[in-house]
Amino acid sequence: MALSGRGSCVNSGPVDGKMRPMQLVWLSLAIAATVAYHVILKLTPAGANPLLSLMLTYGAVTFLFAGVLLFAPGEFAWREEVRQLNWTAIALALAIIGLDLGFILLYRSGFEVSLGALVTQTAAAMLLVGIGVLVFREKLSLSHGCGIVLCLAGLWLVNRR
Repeated sequence: MALSGRGSCVNSGPVDGKMRPMQLVWLSLAIAATVAYHVILKLTPAGANPLLSLMLTYGAVTFLFAGVLLFAPGEFAWREEVRQLNWTAIALALAIIGLDLGFILLYRSGFEVSLGALVTQTAAAMLLVGIGVLVFREKLSLSHGCGIVLCLAGLWLVNRR
């Protein structure tokens, strides 16, 4: 299994509109990690400094990724791999900080975990539809449009008080 951007399991897309097995594995991992992420943030002690908590989290992630990188199968040429990186690594770090800080403070303010992910992910998905179409020239079908309308209706229903 190749984990680099040049690997076959990363860049393979749907065939005839159906997901490939590795896509289901990655989708399942993302779903499980998302659930764990929100539950853990909700359970983070209210008295803990959120910045310190996140700093410890990022330190642990750095340590764990270093271990994974050292023991990952295949060759790893530092110079070649670093040359492949660009501004997106730093931009992603900033986005992750905003995501983590936003959710930890959202839950500390009393927002329900059952709705926090639903509202934010649906709203983000709607914004990403526009970005996908306008920036990446992605095409939407009629069924996509119907799904978008249902998402917007659901977002409206969930946020009614």
